[in-house]
Amino acid sequence: MIRIVLALFAIASSASVSAHSFWLEPETHTPDPGTDVNIDFRVGDIGKEAAEWGLYWERIAALRLFSQQATTDLQTAVRITAPDKPGGVTLVAPSAGTHTLAFASNPSFSDFEAKRFNRYLDHQGLTAIADFRAARGLKSENGTELYARRAKALFQIGDKTTDNILTPIGQTLEIVPLANPFGFTKPAPMTVAVLWRGEPLPGASLMVARGGGEKGTEKVVKTDQNGETNFEYHPEDRYLLSVVWGEPAPNDTRADFFTIFASLTF
Repeated sequence: MIRIVLALFAIASSASVSAHSFWLEPETHTPDPGTDVNIDFRVGDIGKEAAEWGLYWERIAALRLFSQQATTDLQTAVRITAPDKPGGVTLVAPSAGTHTLAFASNPSFSDFEAKRFNRYLDHQGLTAIADFRAARGLKSENGTELYARRAKALFQIGDKTTDNILTPIGQTLEIVPLANPFGFTKPAPMTVAVLWRGEPLPGASLMVARGGGEKGTEKVVKTDQNGETNFEYHPEDRYLLSVVWGEPAPNDTRADFFTIFASLTF
């Protein structure tokens, strides 16, 4: 009964989730200390027109700013989506250093017809779920999942870069830079790690959009056995990195699988 009710909601709210990335889009990643920075919540296909993501309190699991010396809860900075105004966050730029704004959503439900779900798994590189379905002869059955969002945006305040952004913050699925992008002065290879439940995730498909989300040029790179991958980084451009991963959810009666959409912008 629960799945039927949730499926009706999913048809109205998440029918196209399989093709969408989700990210935080600040007006600038390098604000002056003490200035206001407006941050939009965006969802869409990389390189195409993006939409405002409806920002409602019941969707928010956490919104925090991670700095070198403190972690700050920013839920009071949220502007809830209204009929005549998109939602977002206004961040007061903190003191000098490099900072991470991190968002986590509560899960939503989706129920896809079998062929569409199989295409979604193939498109997103969700091999753990695809292998599970194939091994149990489930490829002809609908796919039900709980999915959630994890997003990070990096900020550089002043000239002093700090290495706190190189430390994982504990997101279920997380993209972690292994070098501070604000320390680059010319194009060079940049390495990032993808973690699933705190452990390196090999074989994940990381989408790298140079130019940001809506205007980005997309490239897909795979993580190695250490959960790491690299790409050519141009420090004058905006970047959106996004990845999706999911696994069976045997202990949750609401859906067969649990999936996370994660992103990193800088």
